[in-house]
Amino acid sequence: MIEAVTSPNAPEILLPFPTAVAPVRHARSTILLGSIASLRQAGHFERYSAALAPEHRDGLLQAVAGTWIAVEVARSHYRACEALGLSPDEEVGLGRSTFERTGDTMFGTVLRLAKGAGVTPWTVLPHLQRFWERGYDGGGLSVWRLGPKEARIELAQCSLAEVRYFRNALRGLFSSVVQLFCTRAYLQEAPGTRPRGGFAVRAQWA
Repeated sequence: MIEAVTSPNAPEILLPFPTAVAPVRHARSTILLGSIASLRQAGHFERYSAALAPEHRDGLLQAVAGTWIAVEVARSHYRACEALGLSPDEEVGLGRSTFERTGDTMFGTVLRLAKGAGVTPWTVLPHLQRFWERGYDGGGLSVWRLGPKEARIELAQCSLAEVRYFRNALRGLFSSVVQLFCTRAYLQEAPGTRPRGGFAVRAQWA
């Protein structure tokens, strides 16, 4: 069982880690293809393709939507993205762009919830594990309430979090989800102890 990072400022847990959390084994091709499309639109595709490990290039560039991609291949994608040497803000922006491309498929329920009256980020945050499982096979999320408009999201058992680009792109994707329910969302990687095999972000919104 994964234990969340405790804090005296986070007395309320909204989403506990699943009882048993297996390491991430696969990533959904839909997310990776959306990420590649975002790179292409931003003019980074040629350098990205050149940076891919040769043994994984075909598995990524010839993938079809809706299939599972082995985590080793997904890691090669994020390593190649990191090799582009983009700024953290650019990486976050590409994560947002990936959400725009894959939101209907991966987060359709969230998009419908966002159209309801009186919804806030607290409406969707307790359900993040369910949406995570649409994109990744393995890994687990927990969510802590830190304040009226502040939360901590923790990811565990995801080796992709070793790659800086993945962490920044995921911040961008999560911020797009949260911002559906507020005027503006700010997500920063949280300092301090990380959950095992993952990382944590602090989300604030207005």
